Amino acid sequence: MFSPAFLFALFVDYHVRMRWARCSAILSFLLLAILPASTPLATASPGGTAGPTPVILISVDTLRADHLSCYGYSRLKTPHIDSLARGGTLFAEISSQAPITLPSHVSLFTSTYPFANGIRENAQILAPGAVTLATVLASRGYSTAAFIGGYFLARRFGLAQGFQTYDSPFESQGVNAALDLKRPAAQVLQSAQHWLEQNSSAPFFVFIHLFDLHEPYNPPAAYRARAPQSEYDQELAYVDDSMGGFFDFLARSGLDRRALVVLFSDHGESLGDHGENTHGYFIYRSTLHVPLIFHWPIETGNWKSETGNSGPVSSFQFPVSGSVEAPAGLIDVAPTILSFLGIPSPSSFCGHSLLELAQGGETAPRDVYSESSYAHDKFGWAVLKSLRRGDFQYIDAPHPELYDLKHDPSELHNLLPGELALAASYRERLAGLEATYRSQPSSAGTTIAPGAVESLRSLGYLAITSAHPALDDSGVDPKDRLFEFKRYLLAGHLARTGHAEEAVAEFQGILANDPRNLPAHLDLARSEIGLHRYLEAANQLKAALALDPHNVEAEELLGDVWLAVGDLIQAAAEFEHLLTFAPQDYEAHFGLGLLAAHRHASAEAAQHFRAALAANPRSAEAHYQLGLLAAAQNQKDEAVREFQTALQLDPKYLDARRELAKLNPAEP
Repeated sequence: MFSPAFLFALFVDYHVRMRWARCSAILSFLLLAILPASTPLATASPGGTAGPTPVILISVDTLRADHLSCYGYSRLKTPHIDSLARGGTLFAEISSQAPITLPSHVSLFTSTYPFANGIRENAQILAPGAVTLATVLASRGYSTAAFIGGYFLARRFGLAQGFQTYDSPFESQGVNAALDLKRPAAQVLQSAQHWLEQNSSAPFFVFIHLFDLHEPYNPPAAYRARAPQSEYDQELAYVDDSMGGFFDFLARSGLDRRALVVLFSDHGESLGDHGENTHGYFIYRSTLHVPLIFHWPIETGNWKSETGNSGPVSSFQFPVSGSVEAPAGLIDVAPTILSFLGIPSPSSFCGHSLLELAQGGETAPRDVYSESSYAHDKFGWAVLKSLRRGDFQYIDAPHPELYDLKHDPSELHNLLPGELALAASYRERLAGLEATYRSQPSSAGTTIAPGAVESLRSLGYLAITSAHPALDDSGVDPKDRLFEFKRYLLAGHLARTGHAEEAVAEFQGILANDPRNLPAHLDLARSEIGLHRYLEAANQLKAALALDPHNVEAEELLGDVWLAVGDLIQAAAEFEHLLTFAPQDYEAHFGLGLLAAHRHASAEAAQHFRAALAANPRSAEAHYQLGLLAAAQNQKDEAVREFQTALQLDPKYLDARRELAKLNPAEP
């Protein structure tokens, strides 16, 4: 018969190892305000449509503009997306305000800059009460619905505000592998179509988010021949075909004539440009330049070019069809939609309507701001900021850059130090824009979403691991640390593909050159935990805490390490200390719950497990522990409910199934 202490040690070791396994399984996912509103149009329902104009807003996440054939790409045809430009306006020079999914979408929906709204990284929370395009249209009587294809826009992150329907399955399914963080375009579009079939008789606003172009790629086999050299283009071909089916539905239902359809991307993908493979690290054109197409409501005709139909184009002549070359930003999309509908923009919106550009009536160049704080938030390096104005783009960094995009669209030839006066004027305009909007009140918060911490912090994409992140934007130029960054990505790849010893060597090499690399300390500790070298992991975590005493992740892992080696007193001290600056932390409450249960302090244990559930309502483990406590106190009905809930959250939780069978043999 095994002793209770022995069984407890086995469970603790299992918990620590499974937590690391979950992190490793999904690490591949990414290692790889205030200006005057535009004047409303005199005609609120253009093109002869009856009543308020419906709006369909489509985001194709991670889509480079220059990979669409309507933007000049020759290696792949995208006829369905291209068809939107027929009877519409293609904006040729649109920049994202941040090359990261959640910050870019928040910037678009709120028409505010990331530095002003506070959302600069994925998994932060847009605070309640934000004024968004959806909240404005809902207040005007629109039925609002969103259909989400990627985890980073899940309901918990706050973008659901204003939507009466928010179809995001990521709240009801487990995240155990990278592909669990996305769902296929055809599935998302089918859900949107079903909603429209039931709700399109009244004014509506539908937002559709497609996440297929985001790594990891998983294109259907049939598309491999379409672009054999590029999985990215294979995914794009699949997305384009999926949208073709959706556009067929719009044509059959007549919504192609009634609705304003807007397609955009939140950011691009570097695909090796400037040494970056994905996005978020740099702010070059490969990740900032995004498509934006407005397809205006029409009375007759069909804008699906691939069908061969060529009916008369819209009799509505404003705005003009064609292409607009003037630079602008995604921050301008929401004001444009509202202006087209005849609805004044809220005072908090910072962007300007693009309708005057579409008419050809605006001549003064716009200041288009973009930023990335990823390298700063993750590694402590410098925040990158840019200002696009006319043909030039200035990148503010410790080593600043200036590019003539008209003659050098790939940004290969830095004009500095030869154009110091021009760069200085851009730097001054950038500083003025920041000063103007940084002083405005913000409705956004910077809290990391409960339940996202464990699954996303370990991806390397979640940058904020401190309870008190640094506010200073300065640091080493990310350009100077590109080799180190790529080595860090390689080490992570080795760790998640079963080459733990090689990963340890790479992380140690990084730290030999840069002992202050906090993420390398954390990931080296995780690798050591995976190898059951807990004391070595503890040393790395102590080094991390010396650099950042309020690093939540380091404190969590250190508490887990002390649990694993059986030092229960030290584990309790770490978790208690963590609660002093992160009072709602899941791991701290769960660990203290385990320790209290071990001491047979059932009431205290239950209190901590319930606090853990408040932080992460989808914790099957916490429900399982509450079930064990209830069963030990002969509270059978309560125990059955807890075990059943654990199985609903994780149908593969064998321990919960076994305990449930003991209490309720009839349970399947």
